[in-house]
Amino acid sequence: MSGRLLIGYLAVFALSAGLATWAFLAGEGKHSEPKVAGIYEATGPCAGKFSLDQSGQFVDASGGLSGSLRFRNNRLTGTVSCHGTQAQLDAERVSDAELKGTVGGAAFDATYVSDLPKPGAAVTTSTAKPPSNEVIFGRLMLAIAAVILAARLVRALIGRIGQPPVMGEVLAGILLGPTLLGSVAPSVSSYLFPSFVLPLLTAGADIGLVFYMFIVGLELDTRMLKGRLGHAAAISNAAVVLPLGLGIALALPLYKLLGTPGKSFPAFALFMGVAMSITAFPVLARILIDKRMLQRPVGALALSCAAVDDVTAWGLLAIASGIAGQGSALHALPVLGYVFAFCVGMALLARPLLSRVSAAYDEAGKVPAGWIAAIFVGVLLSAYVSMKAGIAPIFGAFVMGLVMPRRADLSHDVTRRLEDFVSTVLLPLFFVVTGLKTDIGLLNRPVLWGITAAIVGVAILAKWSAASVIARVAGYGWRESSVLGALMNTRGLTELIVLNIGLELGVISKALFSMLVLMALVTTFMTAPAIRLLDPRRLLSAPVEEELLGAEGESVHDGAILVAPLAEENIDELLALAEPLARADPRREILLVRLLEPPRVTGPLATSDRLVADATRQLTRIREGLRGRGIHARTVAFTSANRGADLATLASNEKVHLIVMDGRRPLLGAGAIAGEVGAVLRDADCDVAVFVDQDRVPVIDAGHPVFVASGNTDNDRLAADLGRRIAGGTGAPLETNGMAPVGAGLLVVGLPEQWEHGLGRVRAGFAQAAAVPTLFVRSIRSE
Repeated sequence: MSGRLLIGYLAVFALSAGLATWAFLAGEGKHSEPKVAGIYEATGPCAGKFSLDQSGQFVDASGGLSGSLRFRNNRLTGTVSCHGTQAQLDAERVSDAELKGTVGGAAFDATYVSDLPKPGAAVTTSTAKPPSNEVIFGRLMLAIAAVILAARLVRALIGRIGQPPVMGEVLAGILLGPTLLGSVAPSVSSYLFPSFVLPLLTAGADIGLVFYMFIVGLELDTRMLKGRLGHAAAISNAAVVLPLGLGIALALPLYKLLGTPGKSFPAFALFMGVAMSITAFPVLARILIDKRMLQRPVGALALSCAAVDDVTAWGLLAIASGIAGQGSALHALPVLGYVFAFCVGMALLARPLLSRVSAAYDEAGKVPAGWIAAIFVGVLLSAYVSMKAGIAPIFGAFVMGLVMPRRADLSHDVTRRLEDFVSTVLLPLFFVVTGLKTDIGLLNRPVLWGITAAIVGVAILAKWSAASVIARVAGYGWRESSVLGALMNTRGLTELIVLNIGLELGVISKALFSMLVLMALVTTFMTAPAIRLLDPRRLLSAPVEEELLGAEGESVHDGAILVAPLAEENIDELLALAEPLARADPRREILLVRLLEPPRVTGPLATSDRLVADATRQLTRIREGLRGRGIHARTVAFTSANRGADLATLASNEKVHLIVMDGRRPLLGAGAIAGEVGAVLRDADCDVAVFVDQDRVPVIDAGHPVFVASGNTDNDRLAADLGRRIAGGTGAPLETNGMAPVGAGLLVVGLPEQWEHGLGRVRAGFAQAAAVPTLFVRSIRSE
């Protein structure tokens, strides 16, 4: 670390330490408002039951008495609705169990009945018979199905506007809660998520979160720090300590307003600081993949900083939860000792034992079932020991992932056994449980929205400015530094985990929880637009054509046929069509490209590297086979978040004459052609052929003719030309009249001129009636 960078880092650290020290000293002896929340029974003019939901000084009454109230100096005041009549309430908390005062000038007396249910659970006073186990199970299945469907729908929609797909699942969870569904259709919400199902959803969410954190620890690869540890540590730590200090300072005025009764100021302040200082490593990794920034220094540095930030964040969370559980920093010292002992024990005892997994993998070529069971048991036991130590169970699961052997192939094998179920089923349960706790309706006063704006502003300013300034001091330009600050401002899923723990421990109130969830959403959703604004020409992103510089094989022709299988199982079918086209005059080379979808939620290095390595080995074998048959080919595999757009770009920059790709059977219908196939047909600056197998592998030889549908458009003429070349290269007869014969090996059809709207009834009916493998063709001359 250079002297200039060290000075800048120490200045930020000193400022943060000064802010935190001042806040802790000023907050010494301060207390939040006492507890007034609960379910009450009132007598007098407002007789009946009502509930008080408290977030510090701000209290919301509902039931027989409703309204927005303020609780200060042991007095509850505000305007309420009582049996349809508006009246002023002024009541004193005379004991833990009684409120006395006036409402509309008349005497008011309310007696405490019971606590409110935990956040996310519905208030119920029903004395009906509990539902049977069969009913509970059925409603649980319905709730999970609704969660999965909503998560997939919003995930797909949010991905179309350039946002990380996992944030769509976060948003889906919030929309299923009281913020939208509970407000618009409360009966639907209560049916989907009844009170007896919520504990089961929470349990499933907690299990999913534990295994997700294990995957995050497993995927945290130290290779990303190689050669940049000094810069990454300085920038990351600065982007942690300044938001931490400002968050603690911000907690000072917020504690009296929104502090939870019975929780000390140090616990509240530290959780506020941790919430401000988070960077979401998994979400940031996905953003960097989507924007192709990992191949550039700024992207690689951002991921390194996020990795350091991630480890720091979980350490801070351990301290914060220890203090929250024990009441003060002094009482939390034994907990911190347990945490240290746990980490040392995992490193010295569990790591050597887990190293035997690597040997077992080498012997079997995969992780044996017995070892998989042992790993899963280890994750659960680590979570249990962490919980017994007084901190969040997810910390133990994260450490378990960190001490696993660092091998990409082994990590991939373990991850693939978990990731689909965790990310598709269990993790969305966490999002919906978070959504059920998030009620934007609690922010029903201008002052609360003002506090929310202040929290969002401080969060953005602290994180962005700290990372940007230290990066600039380290020698990066203003563009690079600003983009790095924007990336480090991404909070996402990691923030939600911290907030849920804070709410569960009772450190933060429900209104503050909703504010901080909004802050997490705003700071994450703004990342992509901010990068587009700061780097409009994408100078900090690697163009997709750079991937071809690493293509294996030698280009010997002026033009190429780009073979792009979207599904791995279609490679042989596409090559069966491309080979005769490559042999025809003029001869072409085959450019075989595998575009792999990136991992859904976990870090990119280990999993993506493994996927690319496996695909590259497969393509190498295919290339050698093509060379043995006298065909020149180049092959390359890489991850792509937008395969349609990337294929169109490759075609424009590689003198590609024809793209041969696979499509799905819905292409045979009369509906609009969209998705990846639609993007290539729309944007590729070359001819395009889309193959649909109709559940049959094409057999093209002397006994299986090639049939071309006749027509007079440019697309039809290209179809006839391609059909002739394929037939000539395989020795198959070529037929053009009538309907495709039953034994045809391939049907070649030109797309209509207005293909965007679908095949049209004539072509769709023709292709469906033929029921043979079909090649749909679009000529660039028709555009």
